[in-house]
Amino acid sequence: MEREVVIASAEENGAVLKSGEVINLPIKTANAIAQTYLDNISSDDLYEAEAALKDLNALVQRVIQQTVKAGDADDWHNFAVDIAREDLYDLACDLLECGLSIYPKNIDLLADYLQYGTSCGRIENCKSFYKVLSKIPKIRWGWRGYSFSVNYLTYLWERSDSEKELQKLQEEMLSLAAAFRKNLPFDEESYRCEADIYKLLHKKKEEEDVLRLALSNLKIAPKCALRLSDLLFDRGDYEEALTLIQRGLRDAMQTQKSINEGYLYYLMGLTKMALAQQAEQIGTAISEEAACDIYADFDISLRQEHRAAYVNTMKAKTIVLVNKSGFPIPEKYEELNYLVQ
Repeated sequence: MEREVVIASAEENGAVLKSGEVINLPIKTANAIAQTYLDNISSDDLYEAEAALKDLNALVQRVIQQTVKAGDADDWHNFAVDIAREDLYDLACDLLECGLSIYPKNIDLLADYLQYGTSCGRIENCKSFYKVLSKIPKIRWGWRGYSFSVNYLTYLWERSDSEKELQKLQEEMLSLAAAFRKNLPFDEESYRCEADIYKLLHKKKEEEDVLRLALSNLKIAPKCALRLSDLLFDRGDYEEALTLIQRGLRDAMQTQKSINEGYLYYLMGLTKMALAQQAEQIGTAISEEAACDIYADFDISLRQEHRAAYVNTMKAKTIVLVNKSGFPIPEKYEELNYLVQ
């Protein structure tokens, strides 16, 4: 007779785990049960969060120790990613080590370990798994293999005081970026990965060149558009920055969210305000249309972006704009009106 697995409360699931009856949980089922605990870990109630964390740990250890581990490599990857999203890197690595004992040459599992292992001090294990990954032909690698390997090498680069080692790591990172582009030429991440390396090396021209190449070669490249618009804004090239922000928003019209659109609207509002202030310096007053356009961008951003630094900046800039333009914030922009009250 088949058993039905019921996803219930943390207490009820915990009781199942503590019972003496041995049931081998498929990885997908265990992950489904874990979602209840993961939701409660973020609770404002400390005792509820600690209880959920304890139950999750018991569940993970049970999955690792059971004799039958039903699930493919993607199931192990998905489970580890869900746990890592809550910054539980030790638990994620426990799962990945078990998954890698079954699928020792799976690219995603090896790459995941590099990503999470550096965040919980498992550096020696990372070194071992990186060696395994490095011996697998690059043609088999997906984006995680390249991107997370570069992140791992970046971790080592930032902690090295040896010029010889730094040079070696730099060459290795750039070699991986080149292989990334060669094997996955239409993946935007290959360009962003290379741009990250040049940013690390403080080579702004090379970083900008790579981002521009991405925008030239790819029809959709929202991450690179955002990155380049940031660079241009910081150096005062506001008109081109605005063009790239608009492209980033257009390119972001995808089935899965790829960039922080709230931040893009924030940056667009700041860019339009900078342009308006430039025009004002040569005698062109800020129009009601221009002011309302900026209000609209900030209001949209506030509905998505809640970081204190950005919110405080929008509040300060809005107050300046209201006073200088003489145009009040329209009532329909409720979030912005509430902010400046």
